[in-house]
Amino acid sequence: MASLPLLVCVIGLLILLNSLFACLEIALVSVPRARLKRFENEKLPGASTAIFLQRNIDDFFAAVQIGLTFVATLSSAIGGAFSKELFSPVIAAIGVSPTSTWGKVLALLGVTVTISYLTLVFGELVPKSLARRYPGKISLILARPFRFFSAIMRPAVRLLTGSTRIVLKLMTIQLTSTGVGLTPEEFRMMASELVESRQMPARVYDMLVRITRISQIRVEDVMIPRHRIVAVRVESRNDPDIRNQILKTYRKHPYTNFPVIDRQGENVLGIVNVKDLLLQEEAQQPSTLLRQATFTARGQSLDRVLAAMQKNDVQLSVVVDEHGIVDGVITLEDILEELIGELNREVPRRFGTRRCRGRSHHPA
Repeated sequence: MASLPLLVCVIGLLILLNSLFACLEIALVSVPRARLKRFENEKLPGASTAIFLQRNIDDFFAAVQIGLTFVATLSSAIGGAFSKELFSPVIAAIGVSPTSTWGKVLALLGVTVTISYLTLVFGELVPKSLARRYPGKISLILARPFRFFSAIMRPAVRLLTGSTRIVLKLMTIQLTSTGVGLTPEEFRMMASELVESRQMPARVYDMLVRITRISQIRVEDVMIPRHRIVAVRVESRNDPDIRNQILKTYRKHPYTNFPVIDRQGENVLGIVNVKDLLLQEEAQQPSTLLRQATFTARGQSLDRVLAAMQKNDVQLSVVVDEHGIVDGVITLEDILEELIGELNREVPRRFGTRRCRGRSHHPA
């Protein structure tokens, strides 16, 4: 007859192993790759191994299932084989002979219920709850021992992953995923959970939502329309009265940059920055005051417009329609307000009036 304390210790050890496998499985799936990268940069032990396991997730899942299945089967087998020894005192206490048929059935049922309960609570639910709360720490602690285990189980892992691929191929399912790992909508949902748990300020969440939706906003939704543009009107690039016109416009609208157009309002001659006027000597040609104008086609997404403005190092771009006719202007400040919200209105806008999207305009 096997020693009762020894049997209890063996089954308890198997349940502990089950909890470690379940804990690592949830932790490694829950921890963001970026966090593991940060741990790796900080040279924390286990970070590189955890990243390796994430990159080989199919092999990881196969090794976890091998461990869970082996442990569960072994604990059930031991419990079934020694059910009489484990539950004979309890069965005898209720007046049933442990050697009778009913005694054996009750012993087997008792072992099954007990092991199932302990496995569910201490081998599954508790470790998974801990893994959800501390995915980074648990991944670092268990990654190295698990990789050693998976190296031992490599032949079985290869067999299981190969069998899985064959079944998926027979089901005409692609073996490689073509989708992204995290969609913008899922990212926003994760960020909202951080706000609910007070790990992220609501203001930061609002900015993240705006940033992730910037590609859905078109330039015509943000631009200052043509009839509200504050511009300097001259006869030509070499108009001798260009300085006076710039100063006249600046006195009325104290912005930093202005588009310069002809009297008919059809052609954009350039962009003028008031700072250039202050730094330039009056003897120089008027055309040297004008910077090269950059143009943006109507219909472009705001992220492409922002990238082009960064590349060209400009803060104002002229929006044109499909016929090349001026439709409005867009400024870096307009784009910035789409990302962070309205700016302080105590300081005048630098480029012109704001487009109409449910807000009031300054008079043009």
